Amino acid sequence: MNIGIVITDQNDWTARALVRSVRKRGAEPITFRLSEIASYAFDFSTIGDVDAVIVRDLGAGAFEEVSFKFDLLRILEKKVPVINTSESIQNAANKYYSLHLLKKAGLPVPETVVTSDADVAMDALDGWGEAVSKPIFGYKGIGIRRFQSGSDLYDSNRESIEEILSERGVLYLQEFIPIERDIRAFVVGDRVAGAIYRYAQNGWITNLSQGGTPERCTLNSEQEEVSILASEVIGTAFAGVDIAETDDGFLILEVNGTPSGKGIYDACRVDVTRDIVDHLISISGQLPQACVVRGVARAK
Repeated sequence: MNIGIVITDQNDWTARALVRSVRKRGAEPITFRLSEIASYAFDFSTIGDVDAVIVRDLGAGAFEEVSFKFDLLRILEKKVPVINTSESIQNAANKYYSLHLLKKAGLPVPETVVTSDADVAMDALDGWGEAVSKPIFGYKGIGIRRFQSGSDLYDSNRESIEEILSERGVLYLQEFIPIERDIRAFVVGDRVAGAIYRYAQNGWITNLSQGGTPERCTLNSEQEEVSILASEVIGTAFAGVDIAETDDGFLILEVNGTPSGKGIYDACRVDVTRDIVDHLISISGQLPQACVVRGVARAK
């Protein structure tokens, strides 16, 4: 069995771990970048024969470049099993639409306002007292800004909000949750493969890529159930589900459709890429010498 792995950085920890996990299952890993495919004739021969595909990362890019990568994935999905699918990655990447899906499913999410009107944004900030703006299609905590209300800050806040609106055309604003850590639950299929606390280096941004520190976390049954449901609602086969604990319970902050496994491994010594590969094999019906144990394929 040949398993394709979509990457952008061959030295990325999760990409290398996926390669190792595929080989340990007796399959052959074939890493490739979607940008390397010349698909004007819908010819995927440049990546060789693959029986299934794991998407580690799509990478950033201009609108047309990213759209083309998603189109390539959609075509691949007609040929072989692909996880995560283009639709689920898009659902997760779009903070507004993913929030809609989570809220529609009855899952707890932060108070949020999405607007193109500076007055609406200022009213929300005044009502909450403190807020965070995020790019709707942001990643790794890049572009996040924090706002505090107050008469002495009104002019600077409005100037910053108008600047964001001028740049993006829309503002995604959430009530600030005062936490020094959040939870990243790594869901694969219908179970949580591992979980960590992410402690913020600067007091509020917990992303590991921004200096956050991982620590082992044991979820309670409710957190585990909600994490699995959040992944299911977004449509992902594997996902990083971010949870904020508050005095009133907990909130789902977002769902990542191309999550790194490094933090889980560093804190827990759990390699979630093994679970991802096993899950892909189990749903693809490949490797006839495999048997299914608790819904996950294991080699005999």
